[in-house]
Amino acid sequence: MRRLGKILIVFILTISCSEDPIELDFGYAYQPLRVGLSWVYGVEETSIVQSIETTLRYELKVTLIDSFKTDAGIYSYWLQRQTRSDESQSWMELDTWSVQQTANQLIQNESNITFVKLVFPPATGVTWNGNQYNNLAKNGNIFNGQGSEFYLLADVGEAIELPFGQRFEKTLTVIHNDFEDAIVGQDKRYEVFAEGVGLIYKEVNQLEYCSTPACLGQQKVDRGVIYKQTLKSHAW
Repeated sequence: MRRLGKILIVFILTISCSEDPIELDFGYAYQPLRVGLSWVYGVEETSIVQSIETTLRYELKVTLIDSFKTDAGIYSYWLQRQTRSDESQSWMELDTWSVQQTANQLIQNESNITFVKLVFPPATGVTWNGNQYNNLAKNGNIFNGQGSEFYLLADVGEAIELPFGQRFEKTLTVIHNDFEDAIVGQDKRYEVFAEGVGLIYKEVNQLEYCSTPACLGQQKVDRGVIYKQTLKSHAW
């Protein structure tokens, strides 16, 4: 028995020493963070008031312009956001957001509201509270009355081709909400990230249907917004 035990120990040590170390992929490449990176998106934004639609089309440029080390030892990056009506115009300042990556979360501050955009490592079916660090978790929303909004990871590793012709071999989709009610309205929001690139597509459909007796159940939009943001180019 002692001899057999020694043989097993030698065998295990031989196997462990001969194999290459396993490198774990935590998925951080789905949102690269480095000063100087920039993305240009085409945006189509439609506002609806009592069934009257107003649509704006413009470009949005997002640039990582600076970084600083937080008290927790994590680097936070400033996101400069600029817009222009088309390529013939100069970029105009819109606002500045910030983003940071912890060991297991991608956290982004958007107009002073903090969201958990991604969790690491990503896997299809994983859920988390996107409102973990903001007051929206307390206030809820008109559609489901729940402030704790649980995001869902879907299609991790899937290939996608965008309308502007780019193809990305490895992407993931973060579904923020997929609510729809024939009487109340709909709240459908999701974002798509590509490995080595970051955010490549974002879509928002938030519609409130008319609820008066004259139009109840007819799905006439009383107010709402439809927003589509598609990557056109990125610079490293």
